[in-house]
Amino acid sequence: MNPRDLQKIAYTIEQFLNAAGLPDDAARTAVEEKIVKRLASGGKDDYVVFNGGGLYCYQSGKMRESLPANGATATQPIWSNGREISALDTDAWQGGGKLVMLGAAGLALGSAAALGATPKNGKDKERNSNNNNNNNNNNNNNNG
Repeated sequence: MNPRDLQKIAYTIEQFLNAAGLPDDAARTAVEEKIVKRLASGGKDDYVVFNGGGLYCYQSGKMRESLPANGATATQPIWSNGREISALDTDAWQGGGKLVMLGAAGLALGSAAALGATPKNGKDKERNSNNNNNNNNNNNNNNG
């Protein structure tokens, strides 16, 4: 796995744990590292779910490891595959383990980057920066 993909997974899992309300301490860091390593080395069908004060790591639809989520404050189940984050329908998940995604709206996320909204390459970043500069210049010309 290339460093950029690993960084993206680490950032997404950090946001996932923030949404779950885990305190930022040494225990969280150890759990975060385990989840990132698992998702980085696993397949595209691997994911983690926060539910009821625990973190549950799945591989090909089967729960493989449970991790503590001590001090977590979220009450709704939350899912992540290391690339995206979504709230889960509580009844569907707790009633039968069905993944019914509700999206990330309402989750306390620090950035749209956790949802896969990062520019695809350097040219996209540059184009976006240029657009912002042009907008700023236009605003200055119109106001001054």
